[in-house]
Amino acid sequence: MLYNRNILCISGTEWNGNYIKAVVELMKVLSTKNKVLFVENAYTYKDALAGVSDKDKIDFARAFGLKDRIKTIRIDNGGTVHILFPPLVFPINFLPNGALYNNLLKFNAWLLRRSVKKALKRLDMQSELINFTSFNPGMGLMTGRTFNEKTLIYHCYDEIKGAPLWLSKHGLRLEAGFMKMADAVIVTSKGLYDSKKDFCKQCFIVKNAVKADLFKKGFNKTPDHSKKVIGYVGTIDDRSDYDILQHLFTGMPDAEFVFVGRILSDRGEAILRKYPNVRVEGPKMPEQLPPYLRTFSVGIIPFVKDDFTKGIYPMKINEYLAAGLPVVSTAFGDIADFANLIKITDDKETFLQYVQSEITEDTPEKREARLKTAENNTWDQRVEEISAVIEQVEKGLE
Repeated sequence: MLYNRNILCISGTEWNGNYIKAVVELMKVLSTKNKVLFVENAYTYKDALAGVSDKDKIDFARAFGLKDRIKTIRIDNGGTVHILFPPLVFPINFLPNGALYNNLLKFNAWLLRRSVKKALKRLDMQSELINFTSFNPGMGLMTGRTFNEKTLIYHCYDEIKGAPLWLSKHGLRLEAGFMKMADAVIVTSKGLYDSKKDFCKQCFIVKNAVKADLFKKGFNKTPDHSKKVIGYVGTIDDRSDYDILQHLFTGMPDAEFVFVGRILSDRGEAILRKYPNVRVEGPKMPEQLPPYLRTFSVGIIPFVKDDFTKGIYPMKINEYLAAGLPVVSTAFGDIADFANLIKITDDKETFLQYVQSEITEDTPEKREARLKTAENNTWDQRVEEISAVIEQVEKGLE
């Protein structure tokens, strides 16, 4: 693992939340041997207005600079992370490309850059600095190479060109520029590697992992063949293949289907709630997930196959496996690593048959094998891989 380094993480997400985030898990592990400054995704003035009715969404005092912008937290593994809450910025994603958009982007970047520089100086993190910008190519492009960083890394865990319009509208162009600037790009899947490798200096794959110790709490060694509970943990959005799901609901009327996660699609939620054998549980904190997994007979990943999903390496595969569950998935992307452990098909009738057979043919031995695989895919292991990549990149820069 990297040791005694200063790591600046300019993130496209927030530290907290009701779902597990790859970059947060990586920074938690890295913080045990290094000093980490995690920069939250800057809220806009529009976000602040929306937050008036949802005060948990925004830390107003820090967002407006009325309280110390840096919050230092201790991690369970003994590490320490400094979290920076940058100033509010102008909402610009809705604007067309042009002078107004570009000038406001530069102003937003100036606000962020000024805040980060003050934090780095205060924390004595200005030397041996690694700038690890995670899925925030706009700010990466506008602020990269301005912190006297030794190494500039772009961490990409989703496909921008297949993302929602608000992100892809400018994101694809900004990402192209940032990839040329970065010393290396680290992606989380073979699909993303194929998409990015020709547009950057170097590209490496470091896949997502699992909080094995957490999800093992949902492990049942002996399957209960007297029940049929088909579970899905993850976001309910337009990535799901609702034709396959509806075929399952009607083809297994005696089974219970449980969906746990954020709801980002009104259409998807409406479809799920039509069926009496479907439970929509909504978002849960990661610590609340193992009790659900203990009740599942099988975990499903019914994603459509498109430009967005082909770049996904879903954490839920390893989460299901850590709980010992059989898994049935569509062939949405490169999940060949699991071909011998899970069932994969895009045909809705075959998907139904796989779900049924995986439940009836499950055994304690199969469950132990799944758990063992998940235990080899931990965030500690992924940090070792990322550390090796960064050290390789830095050797090439000498």
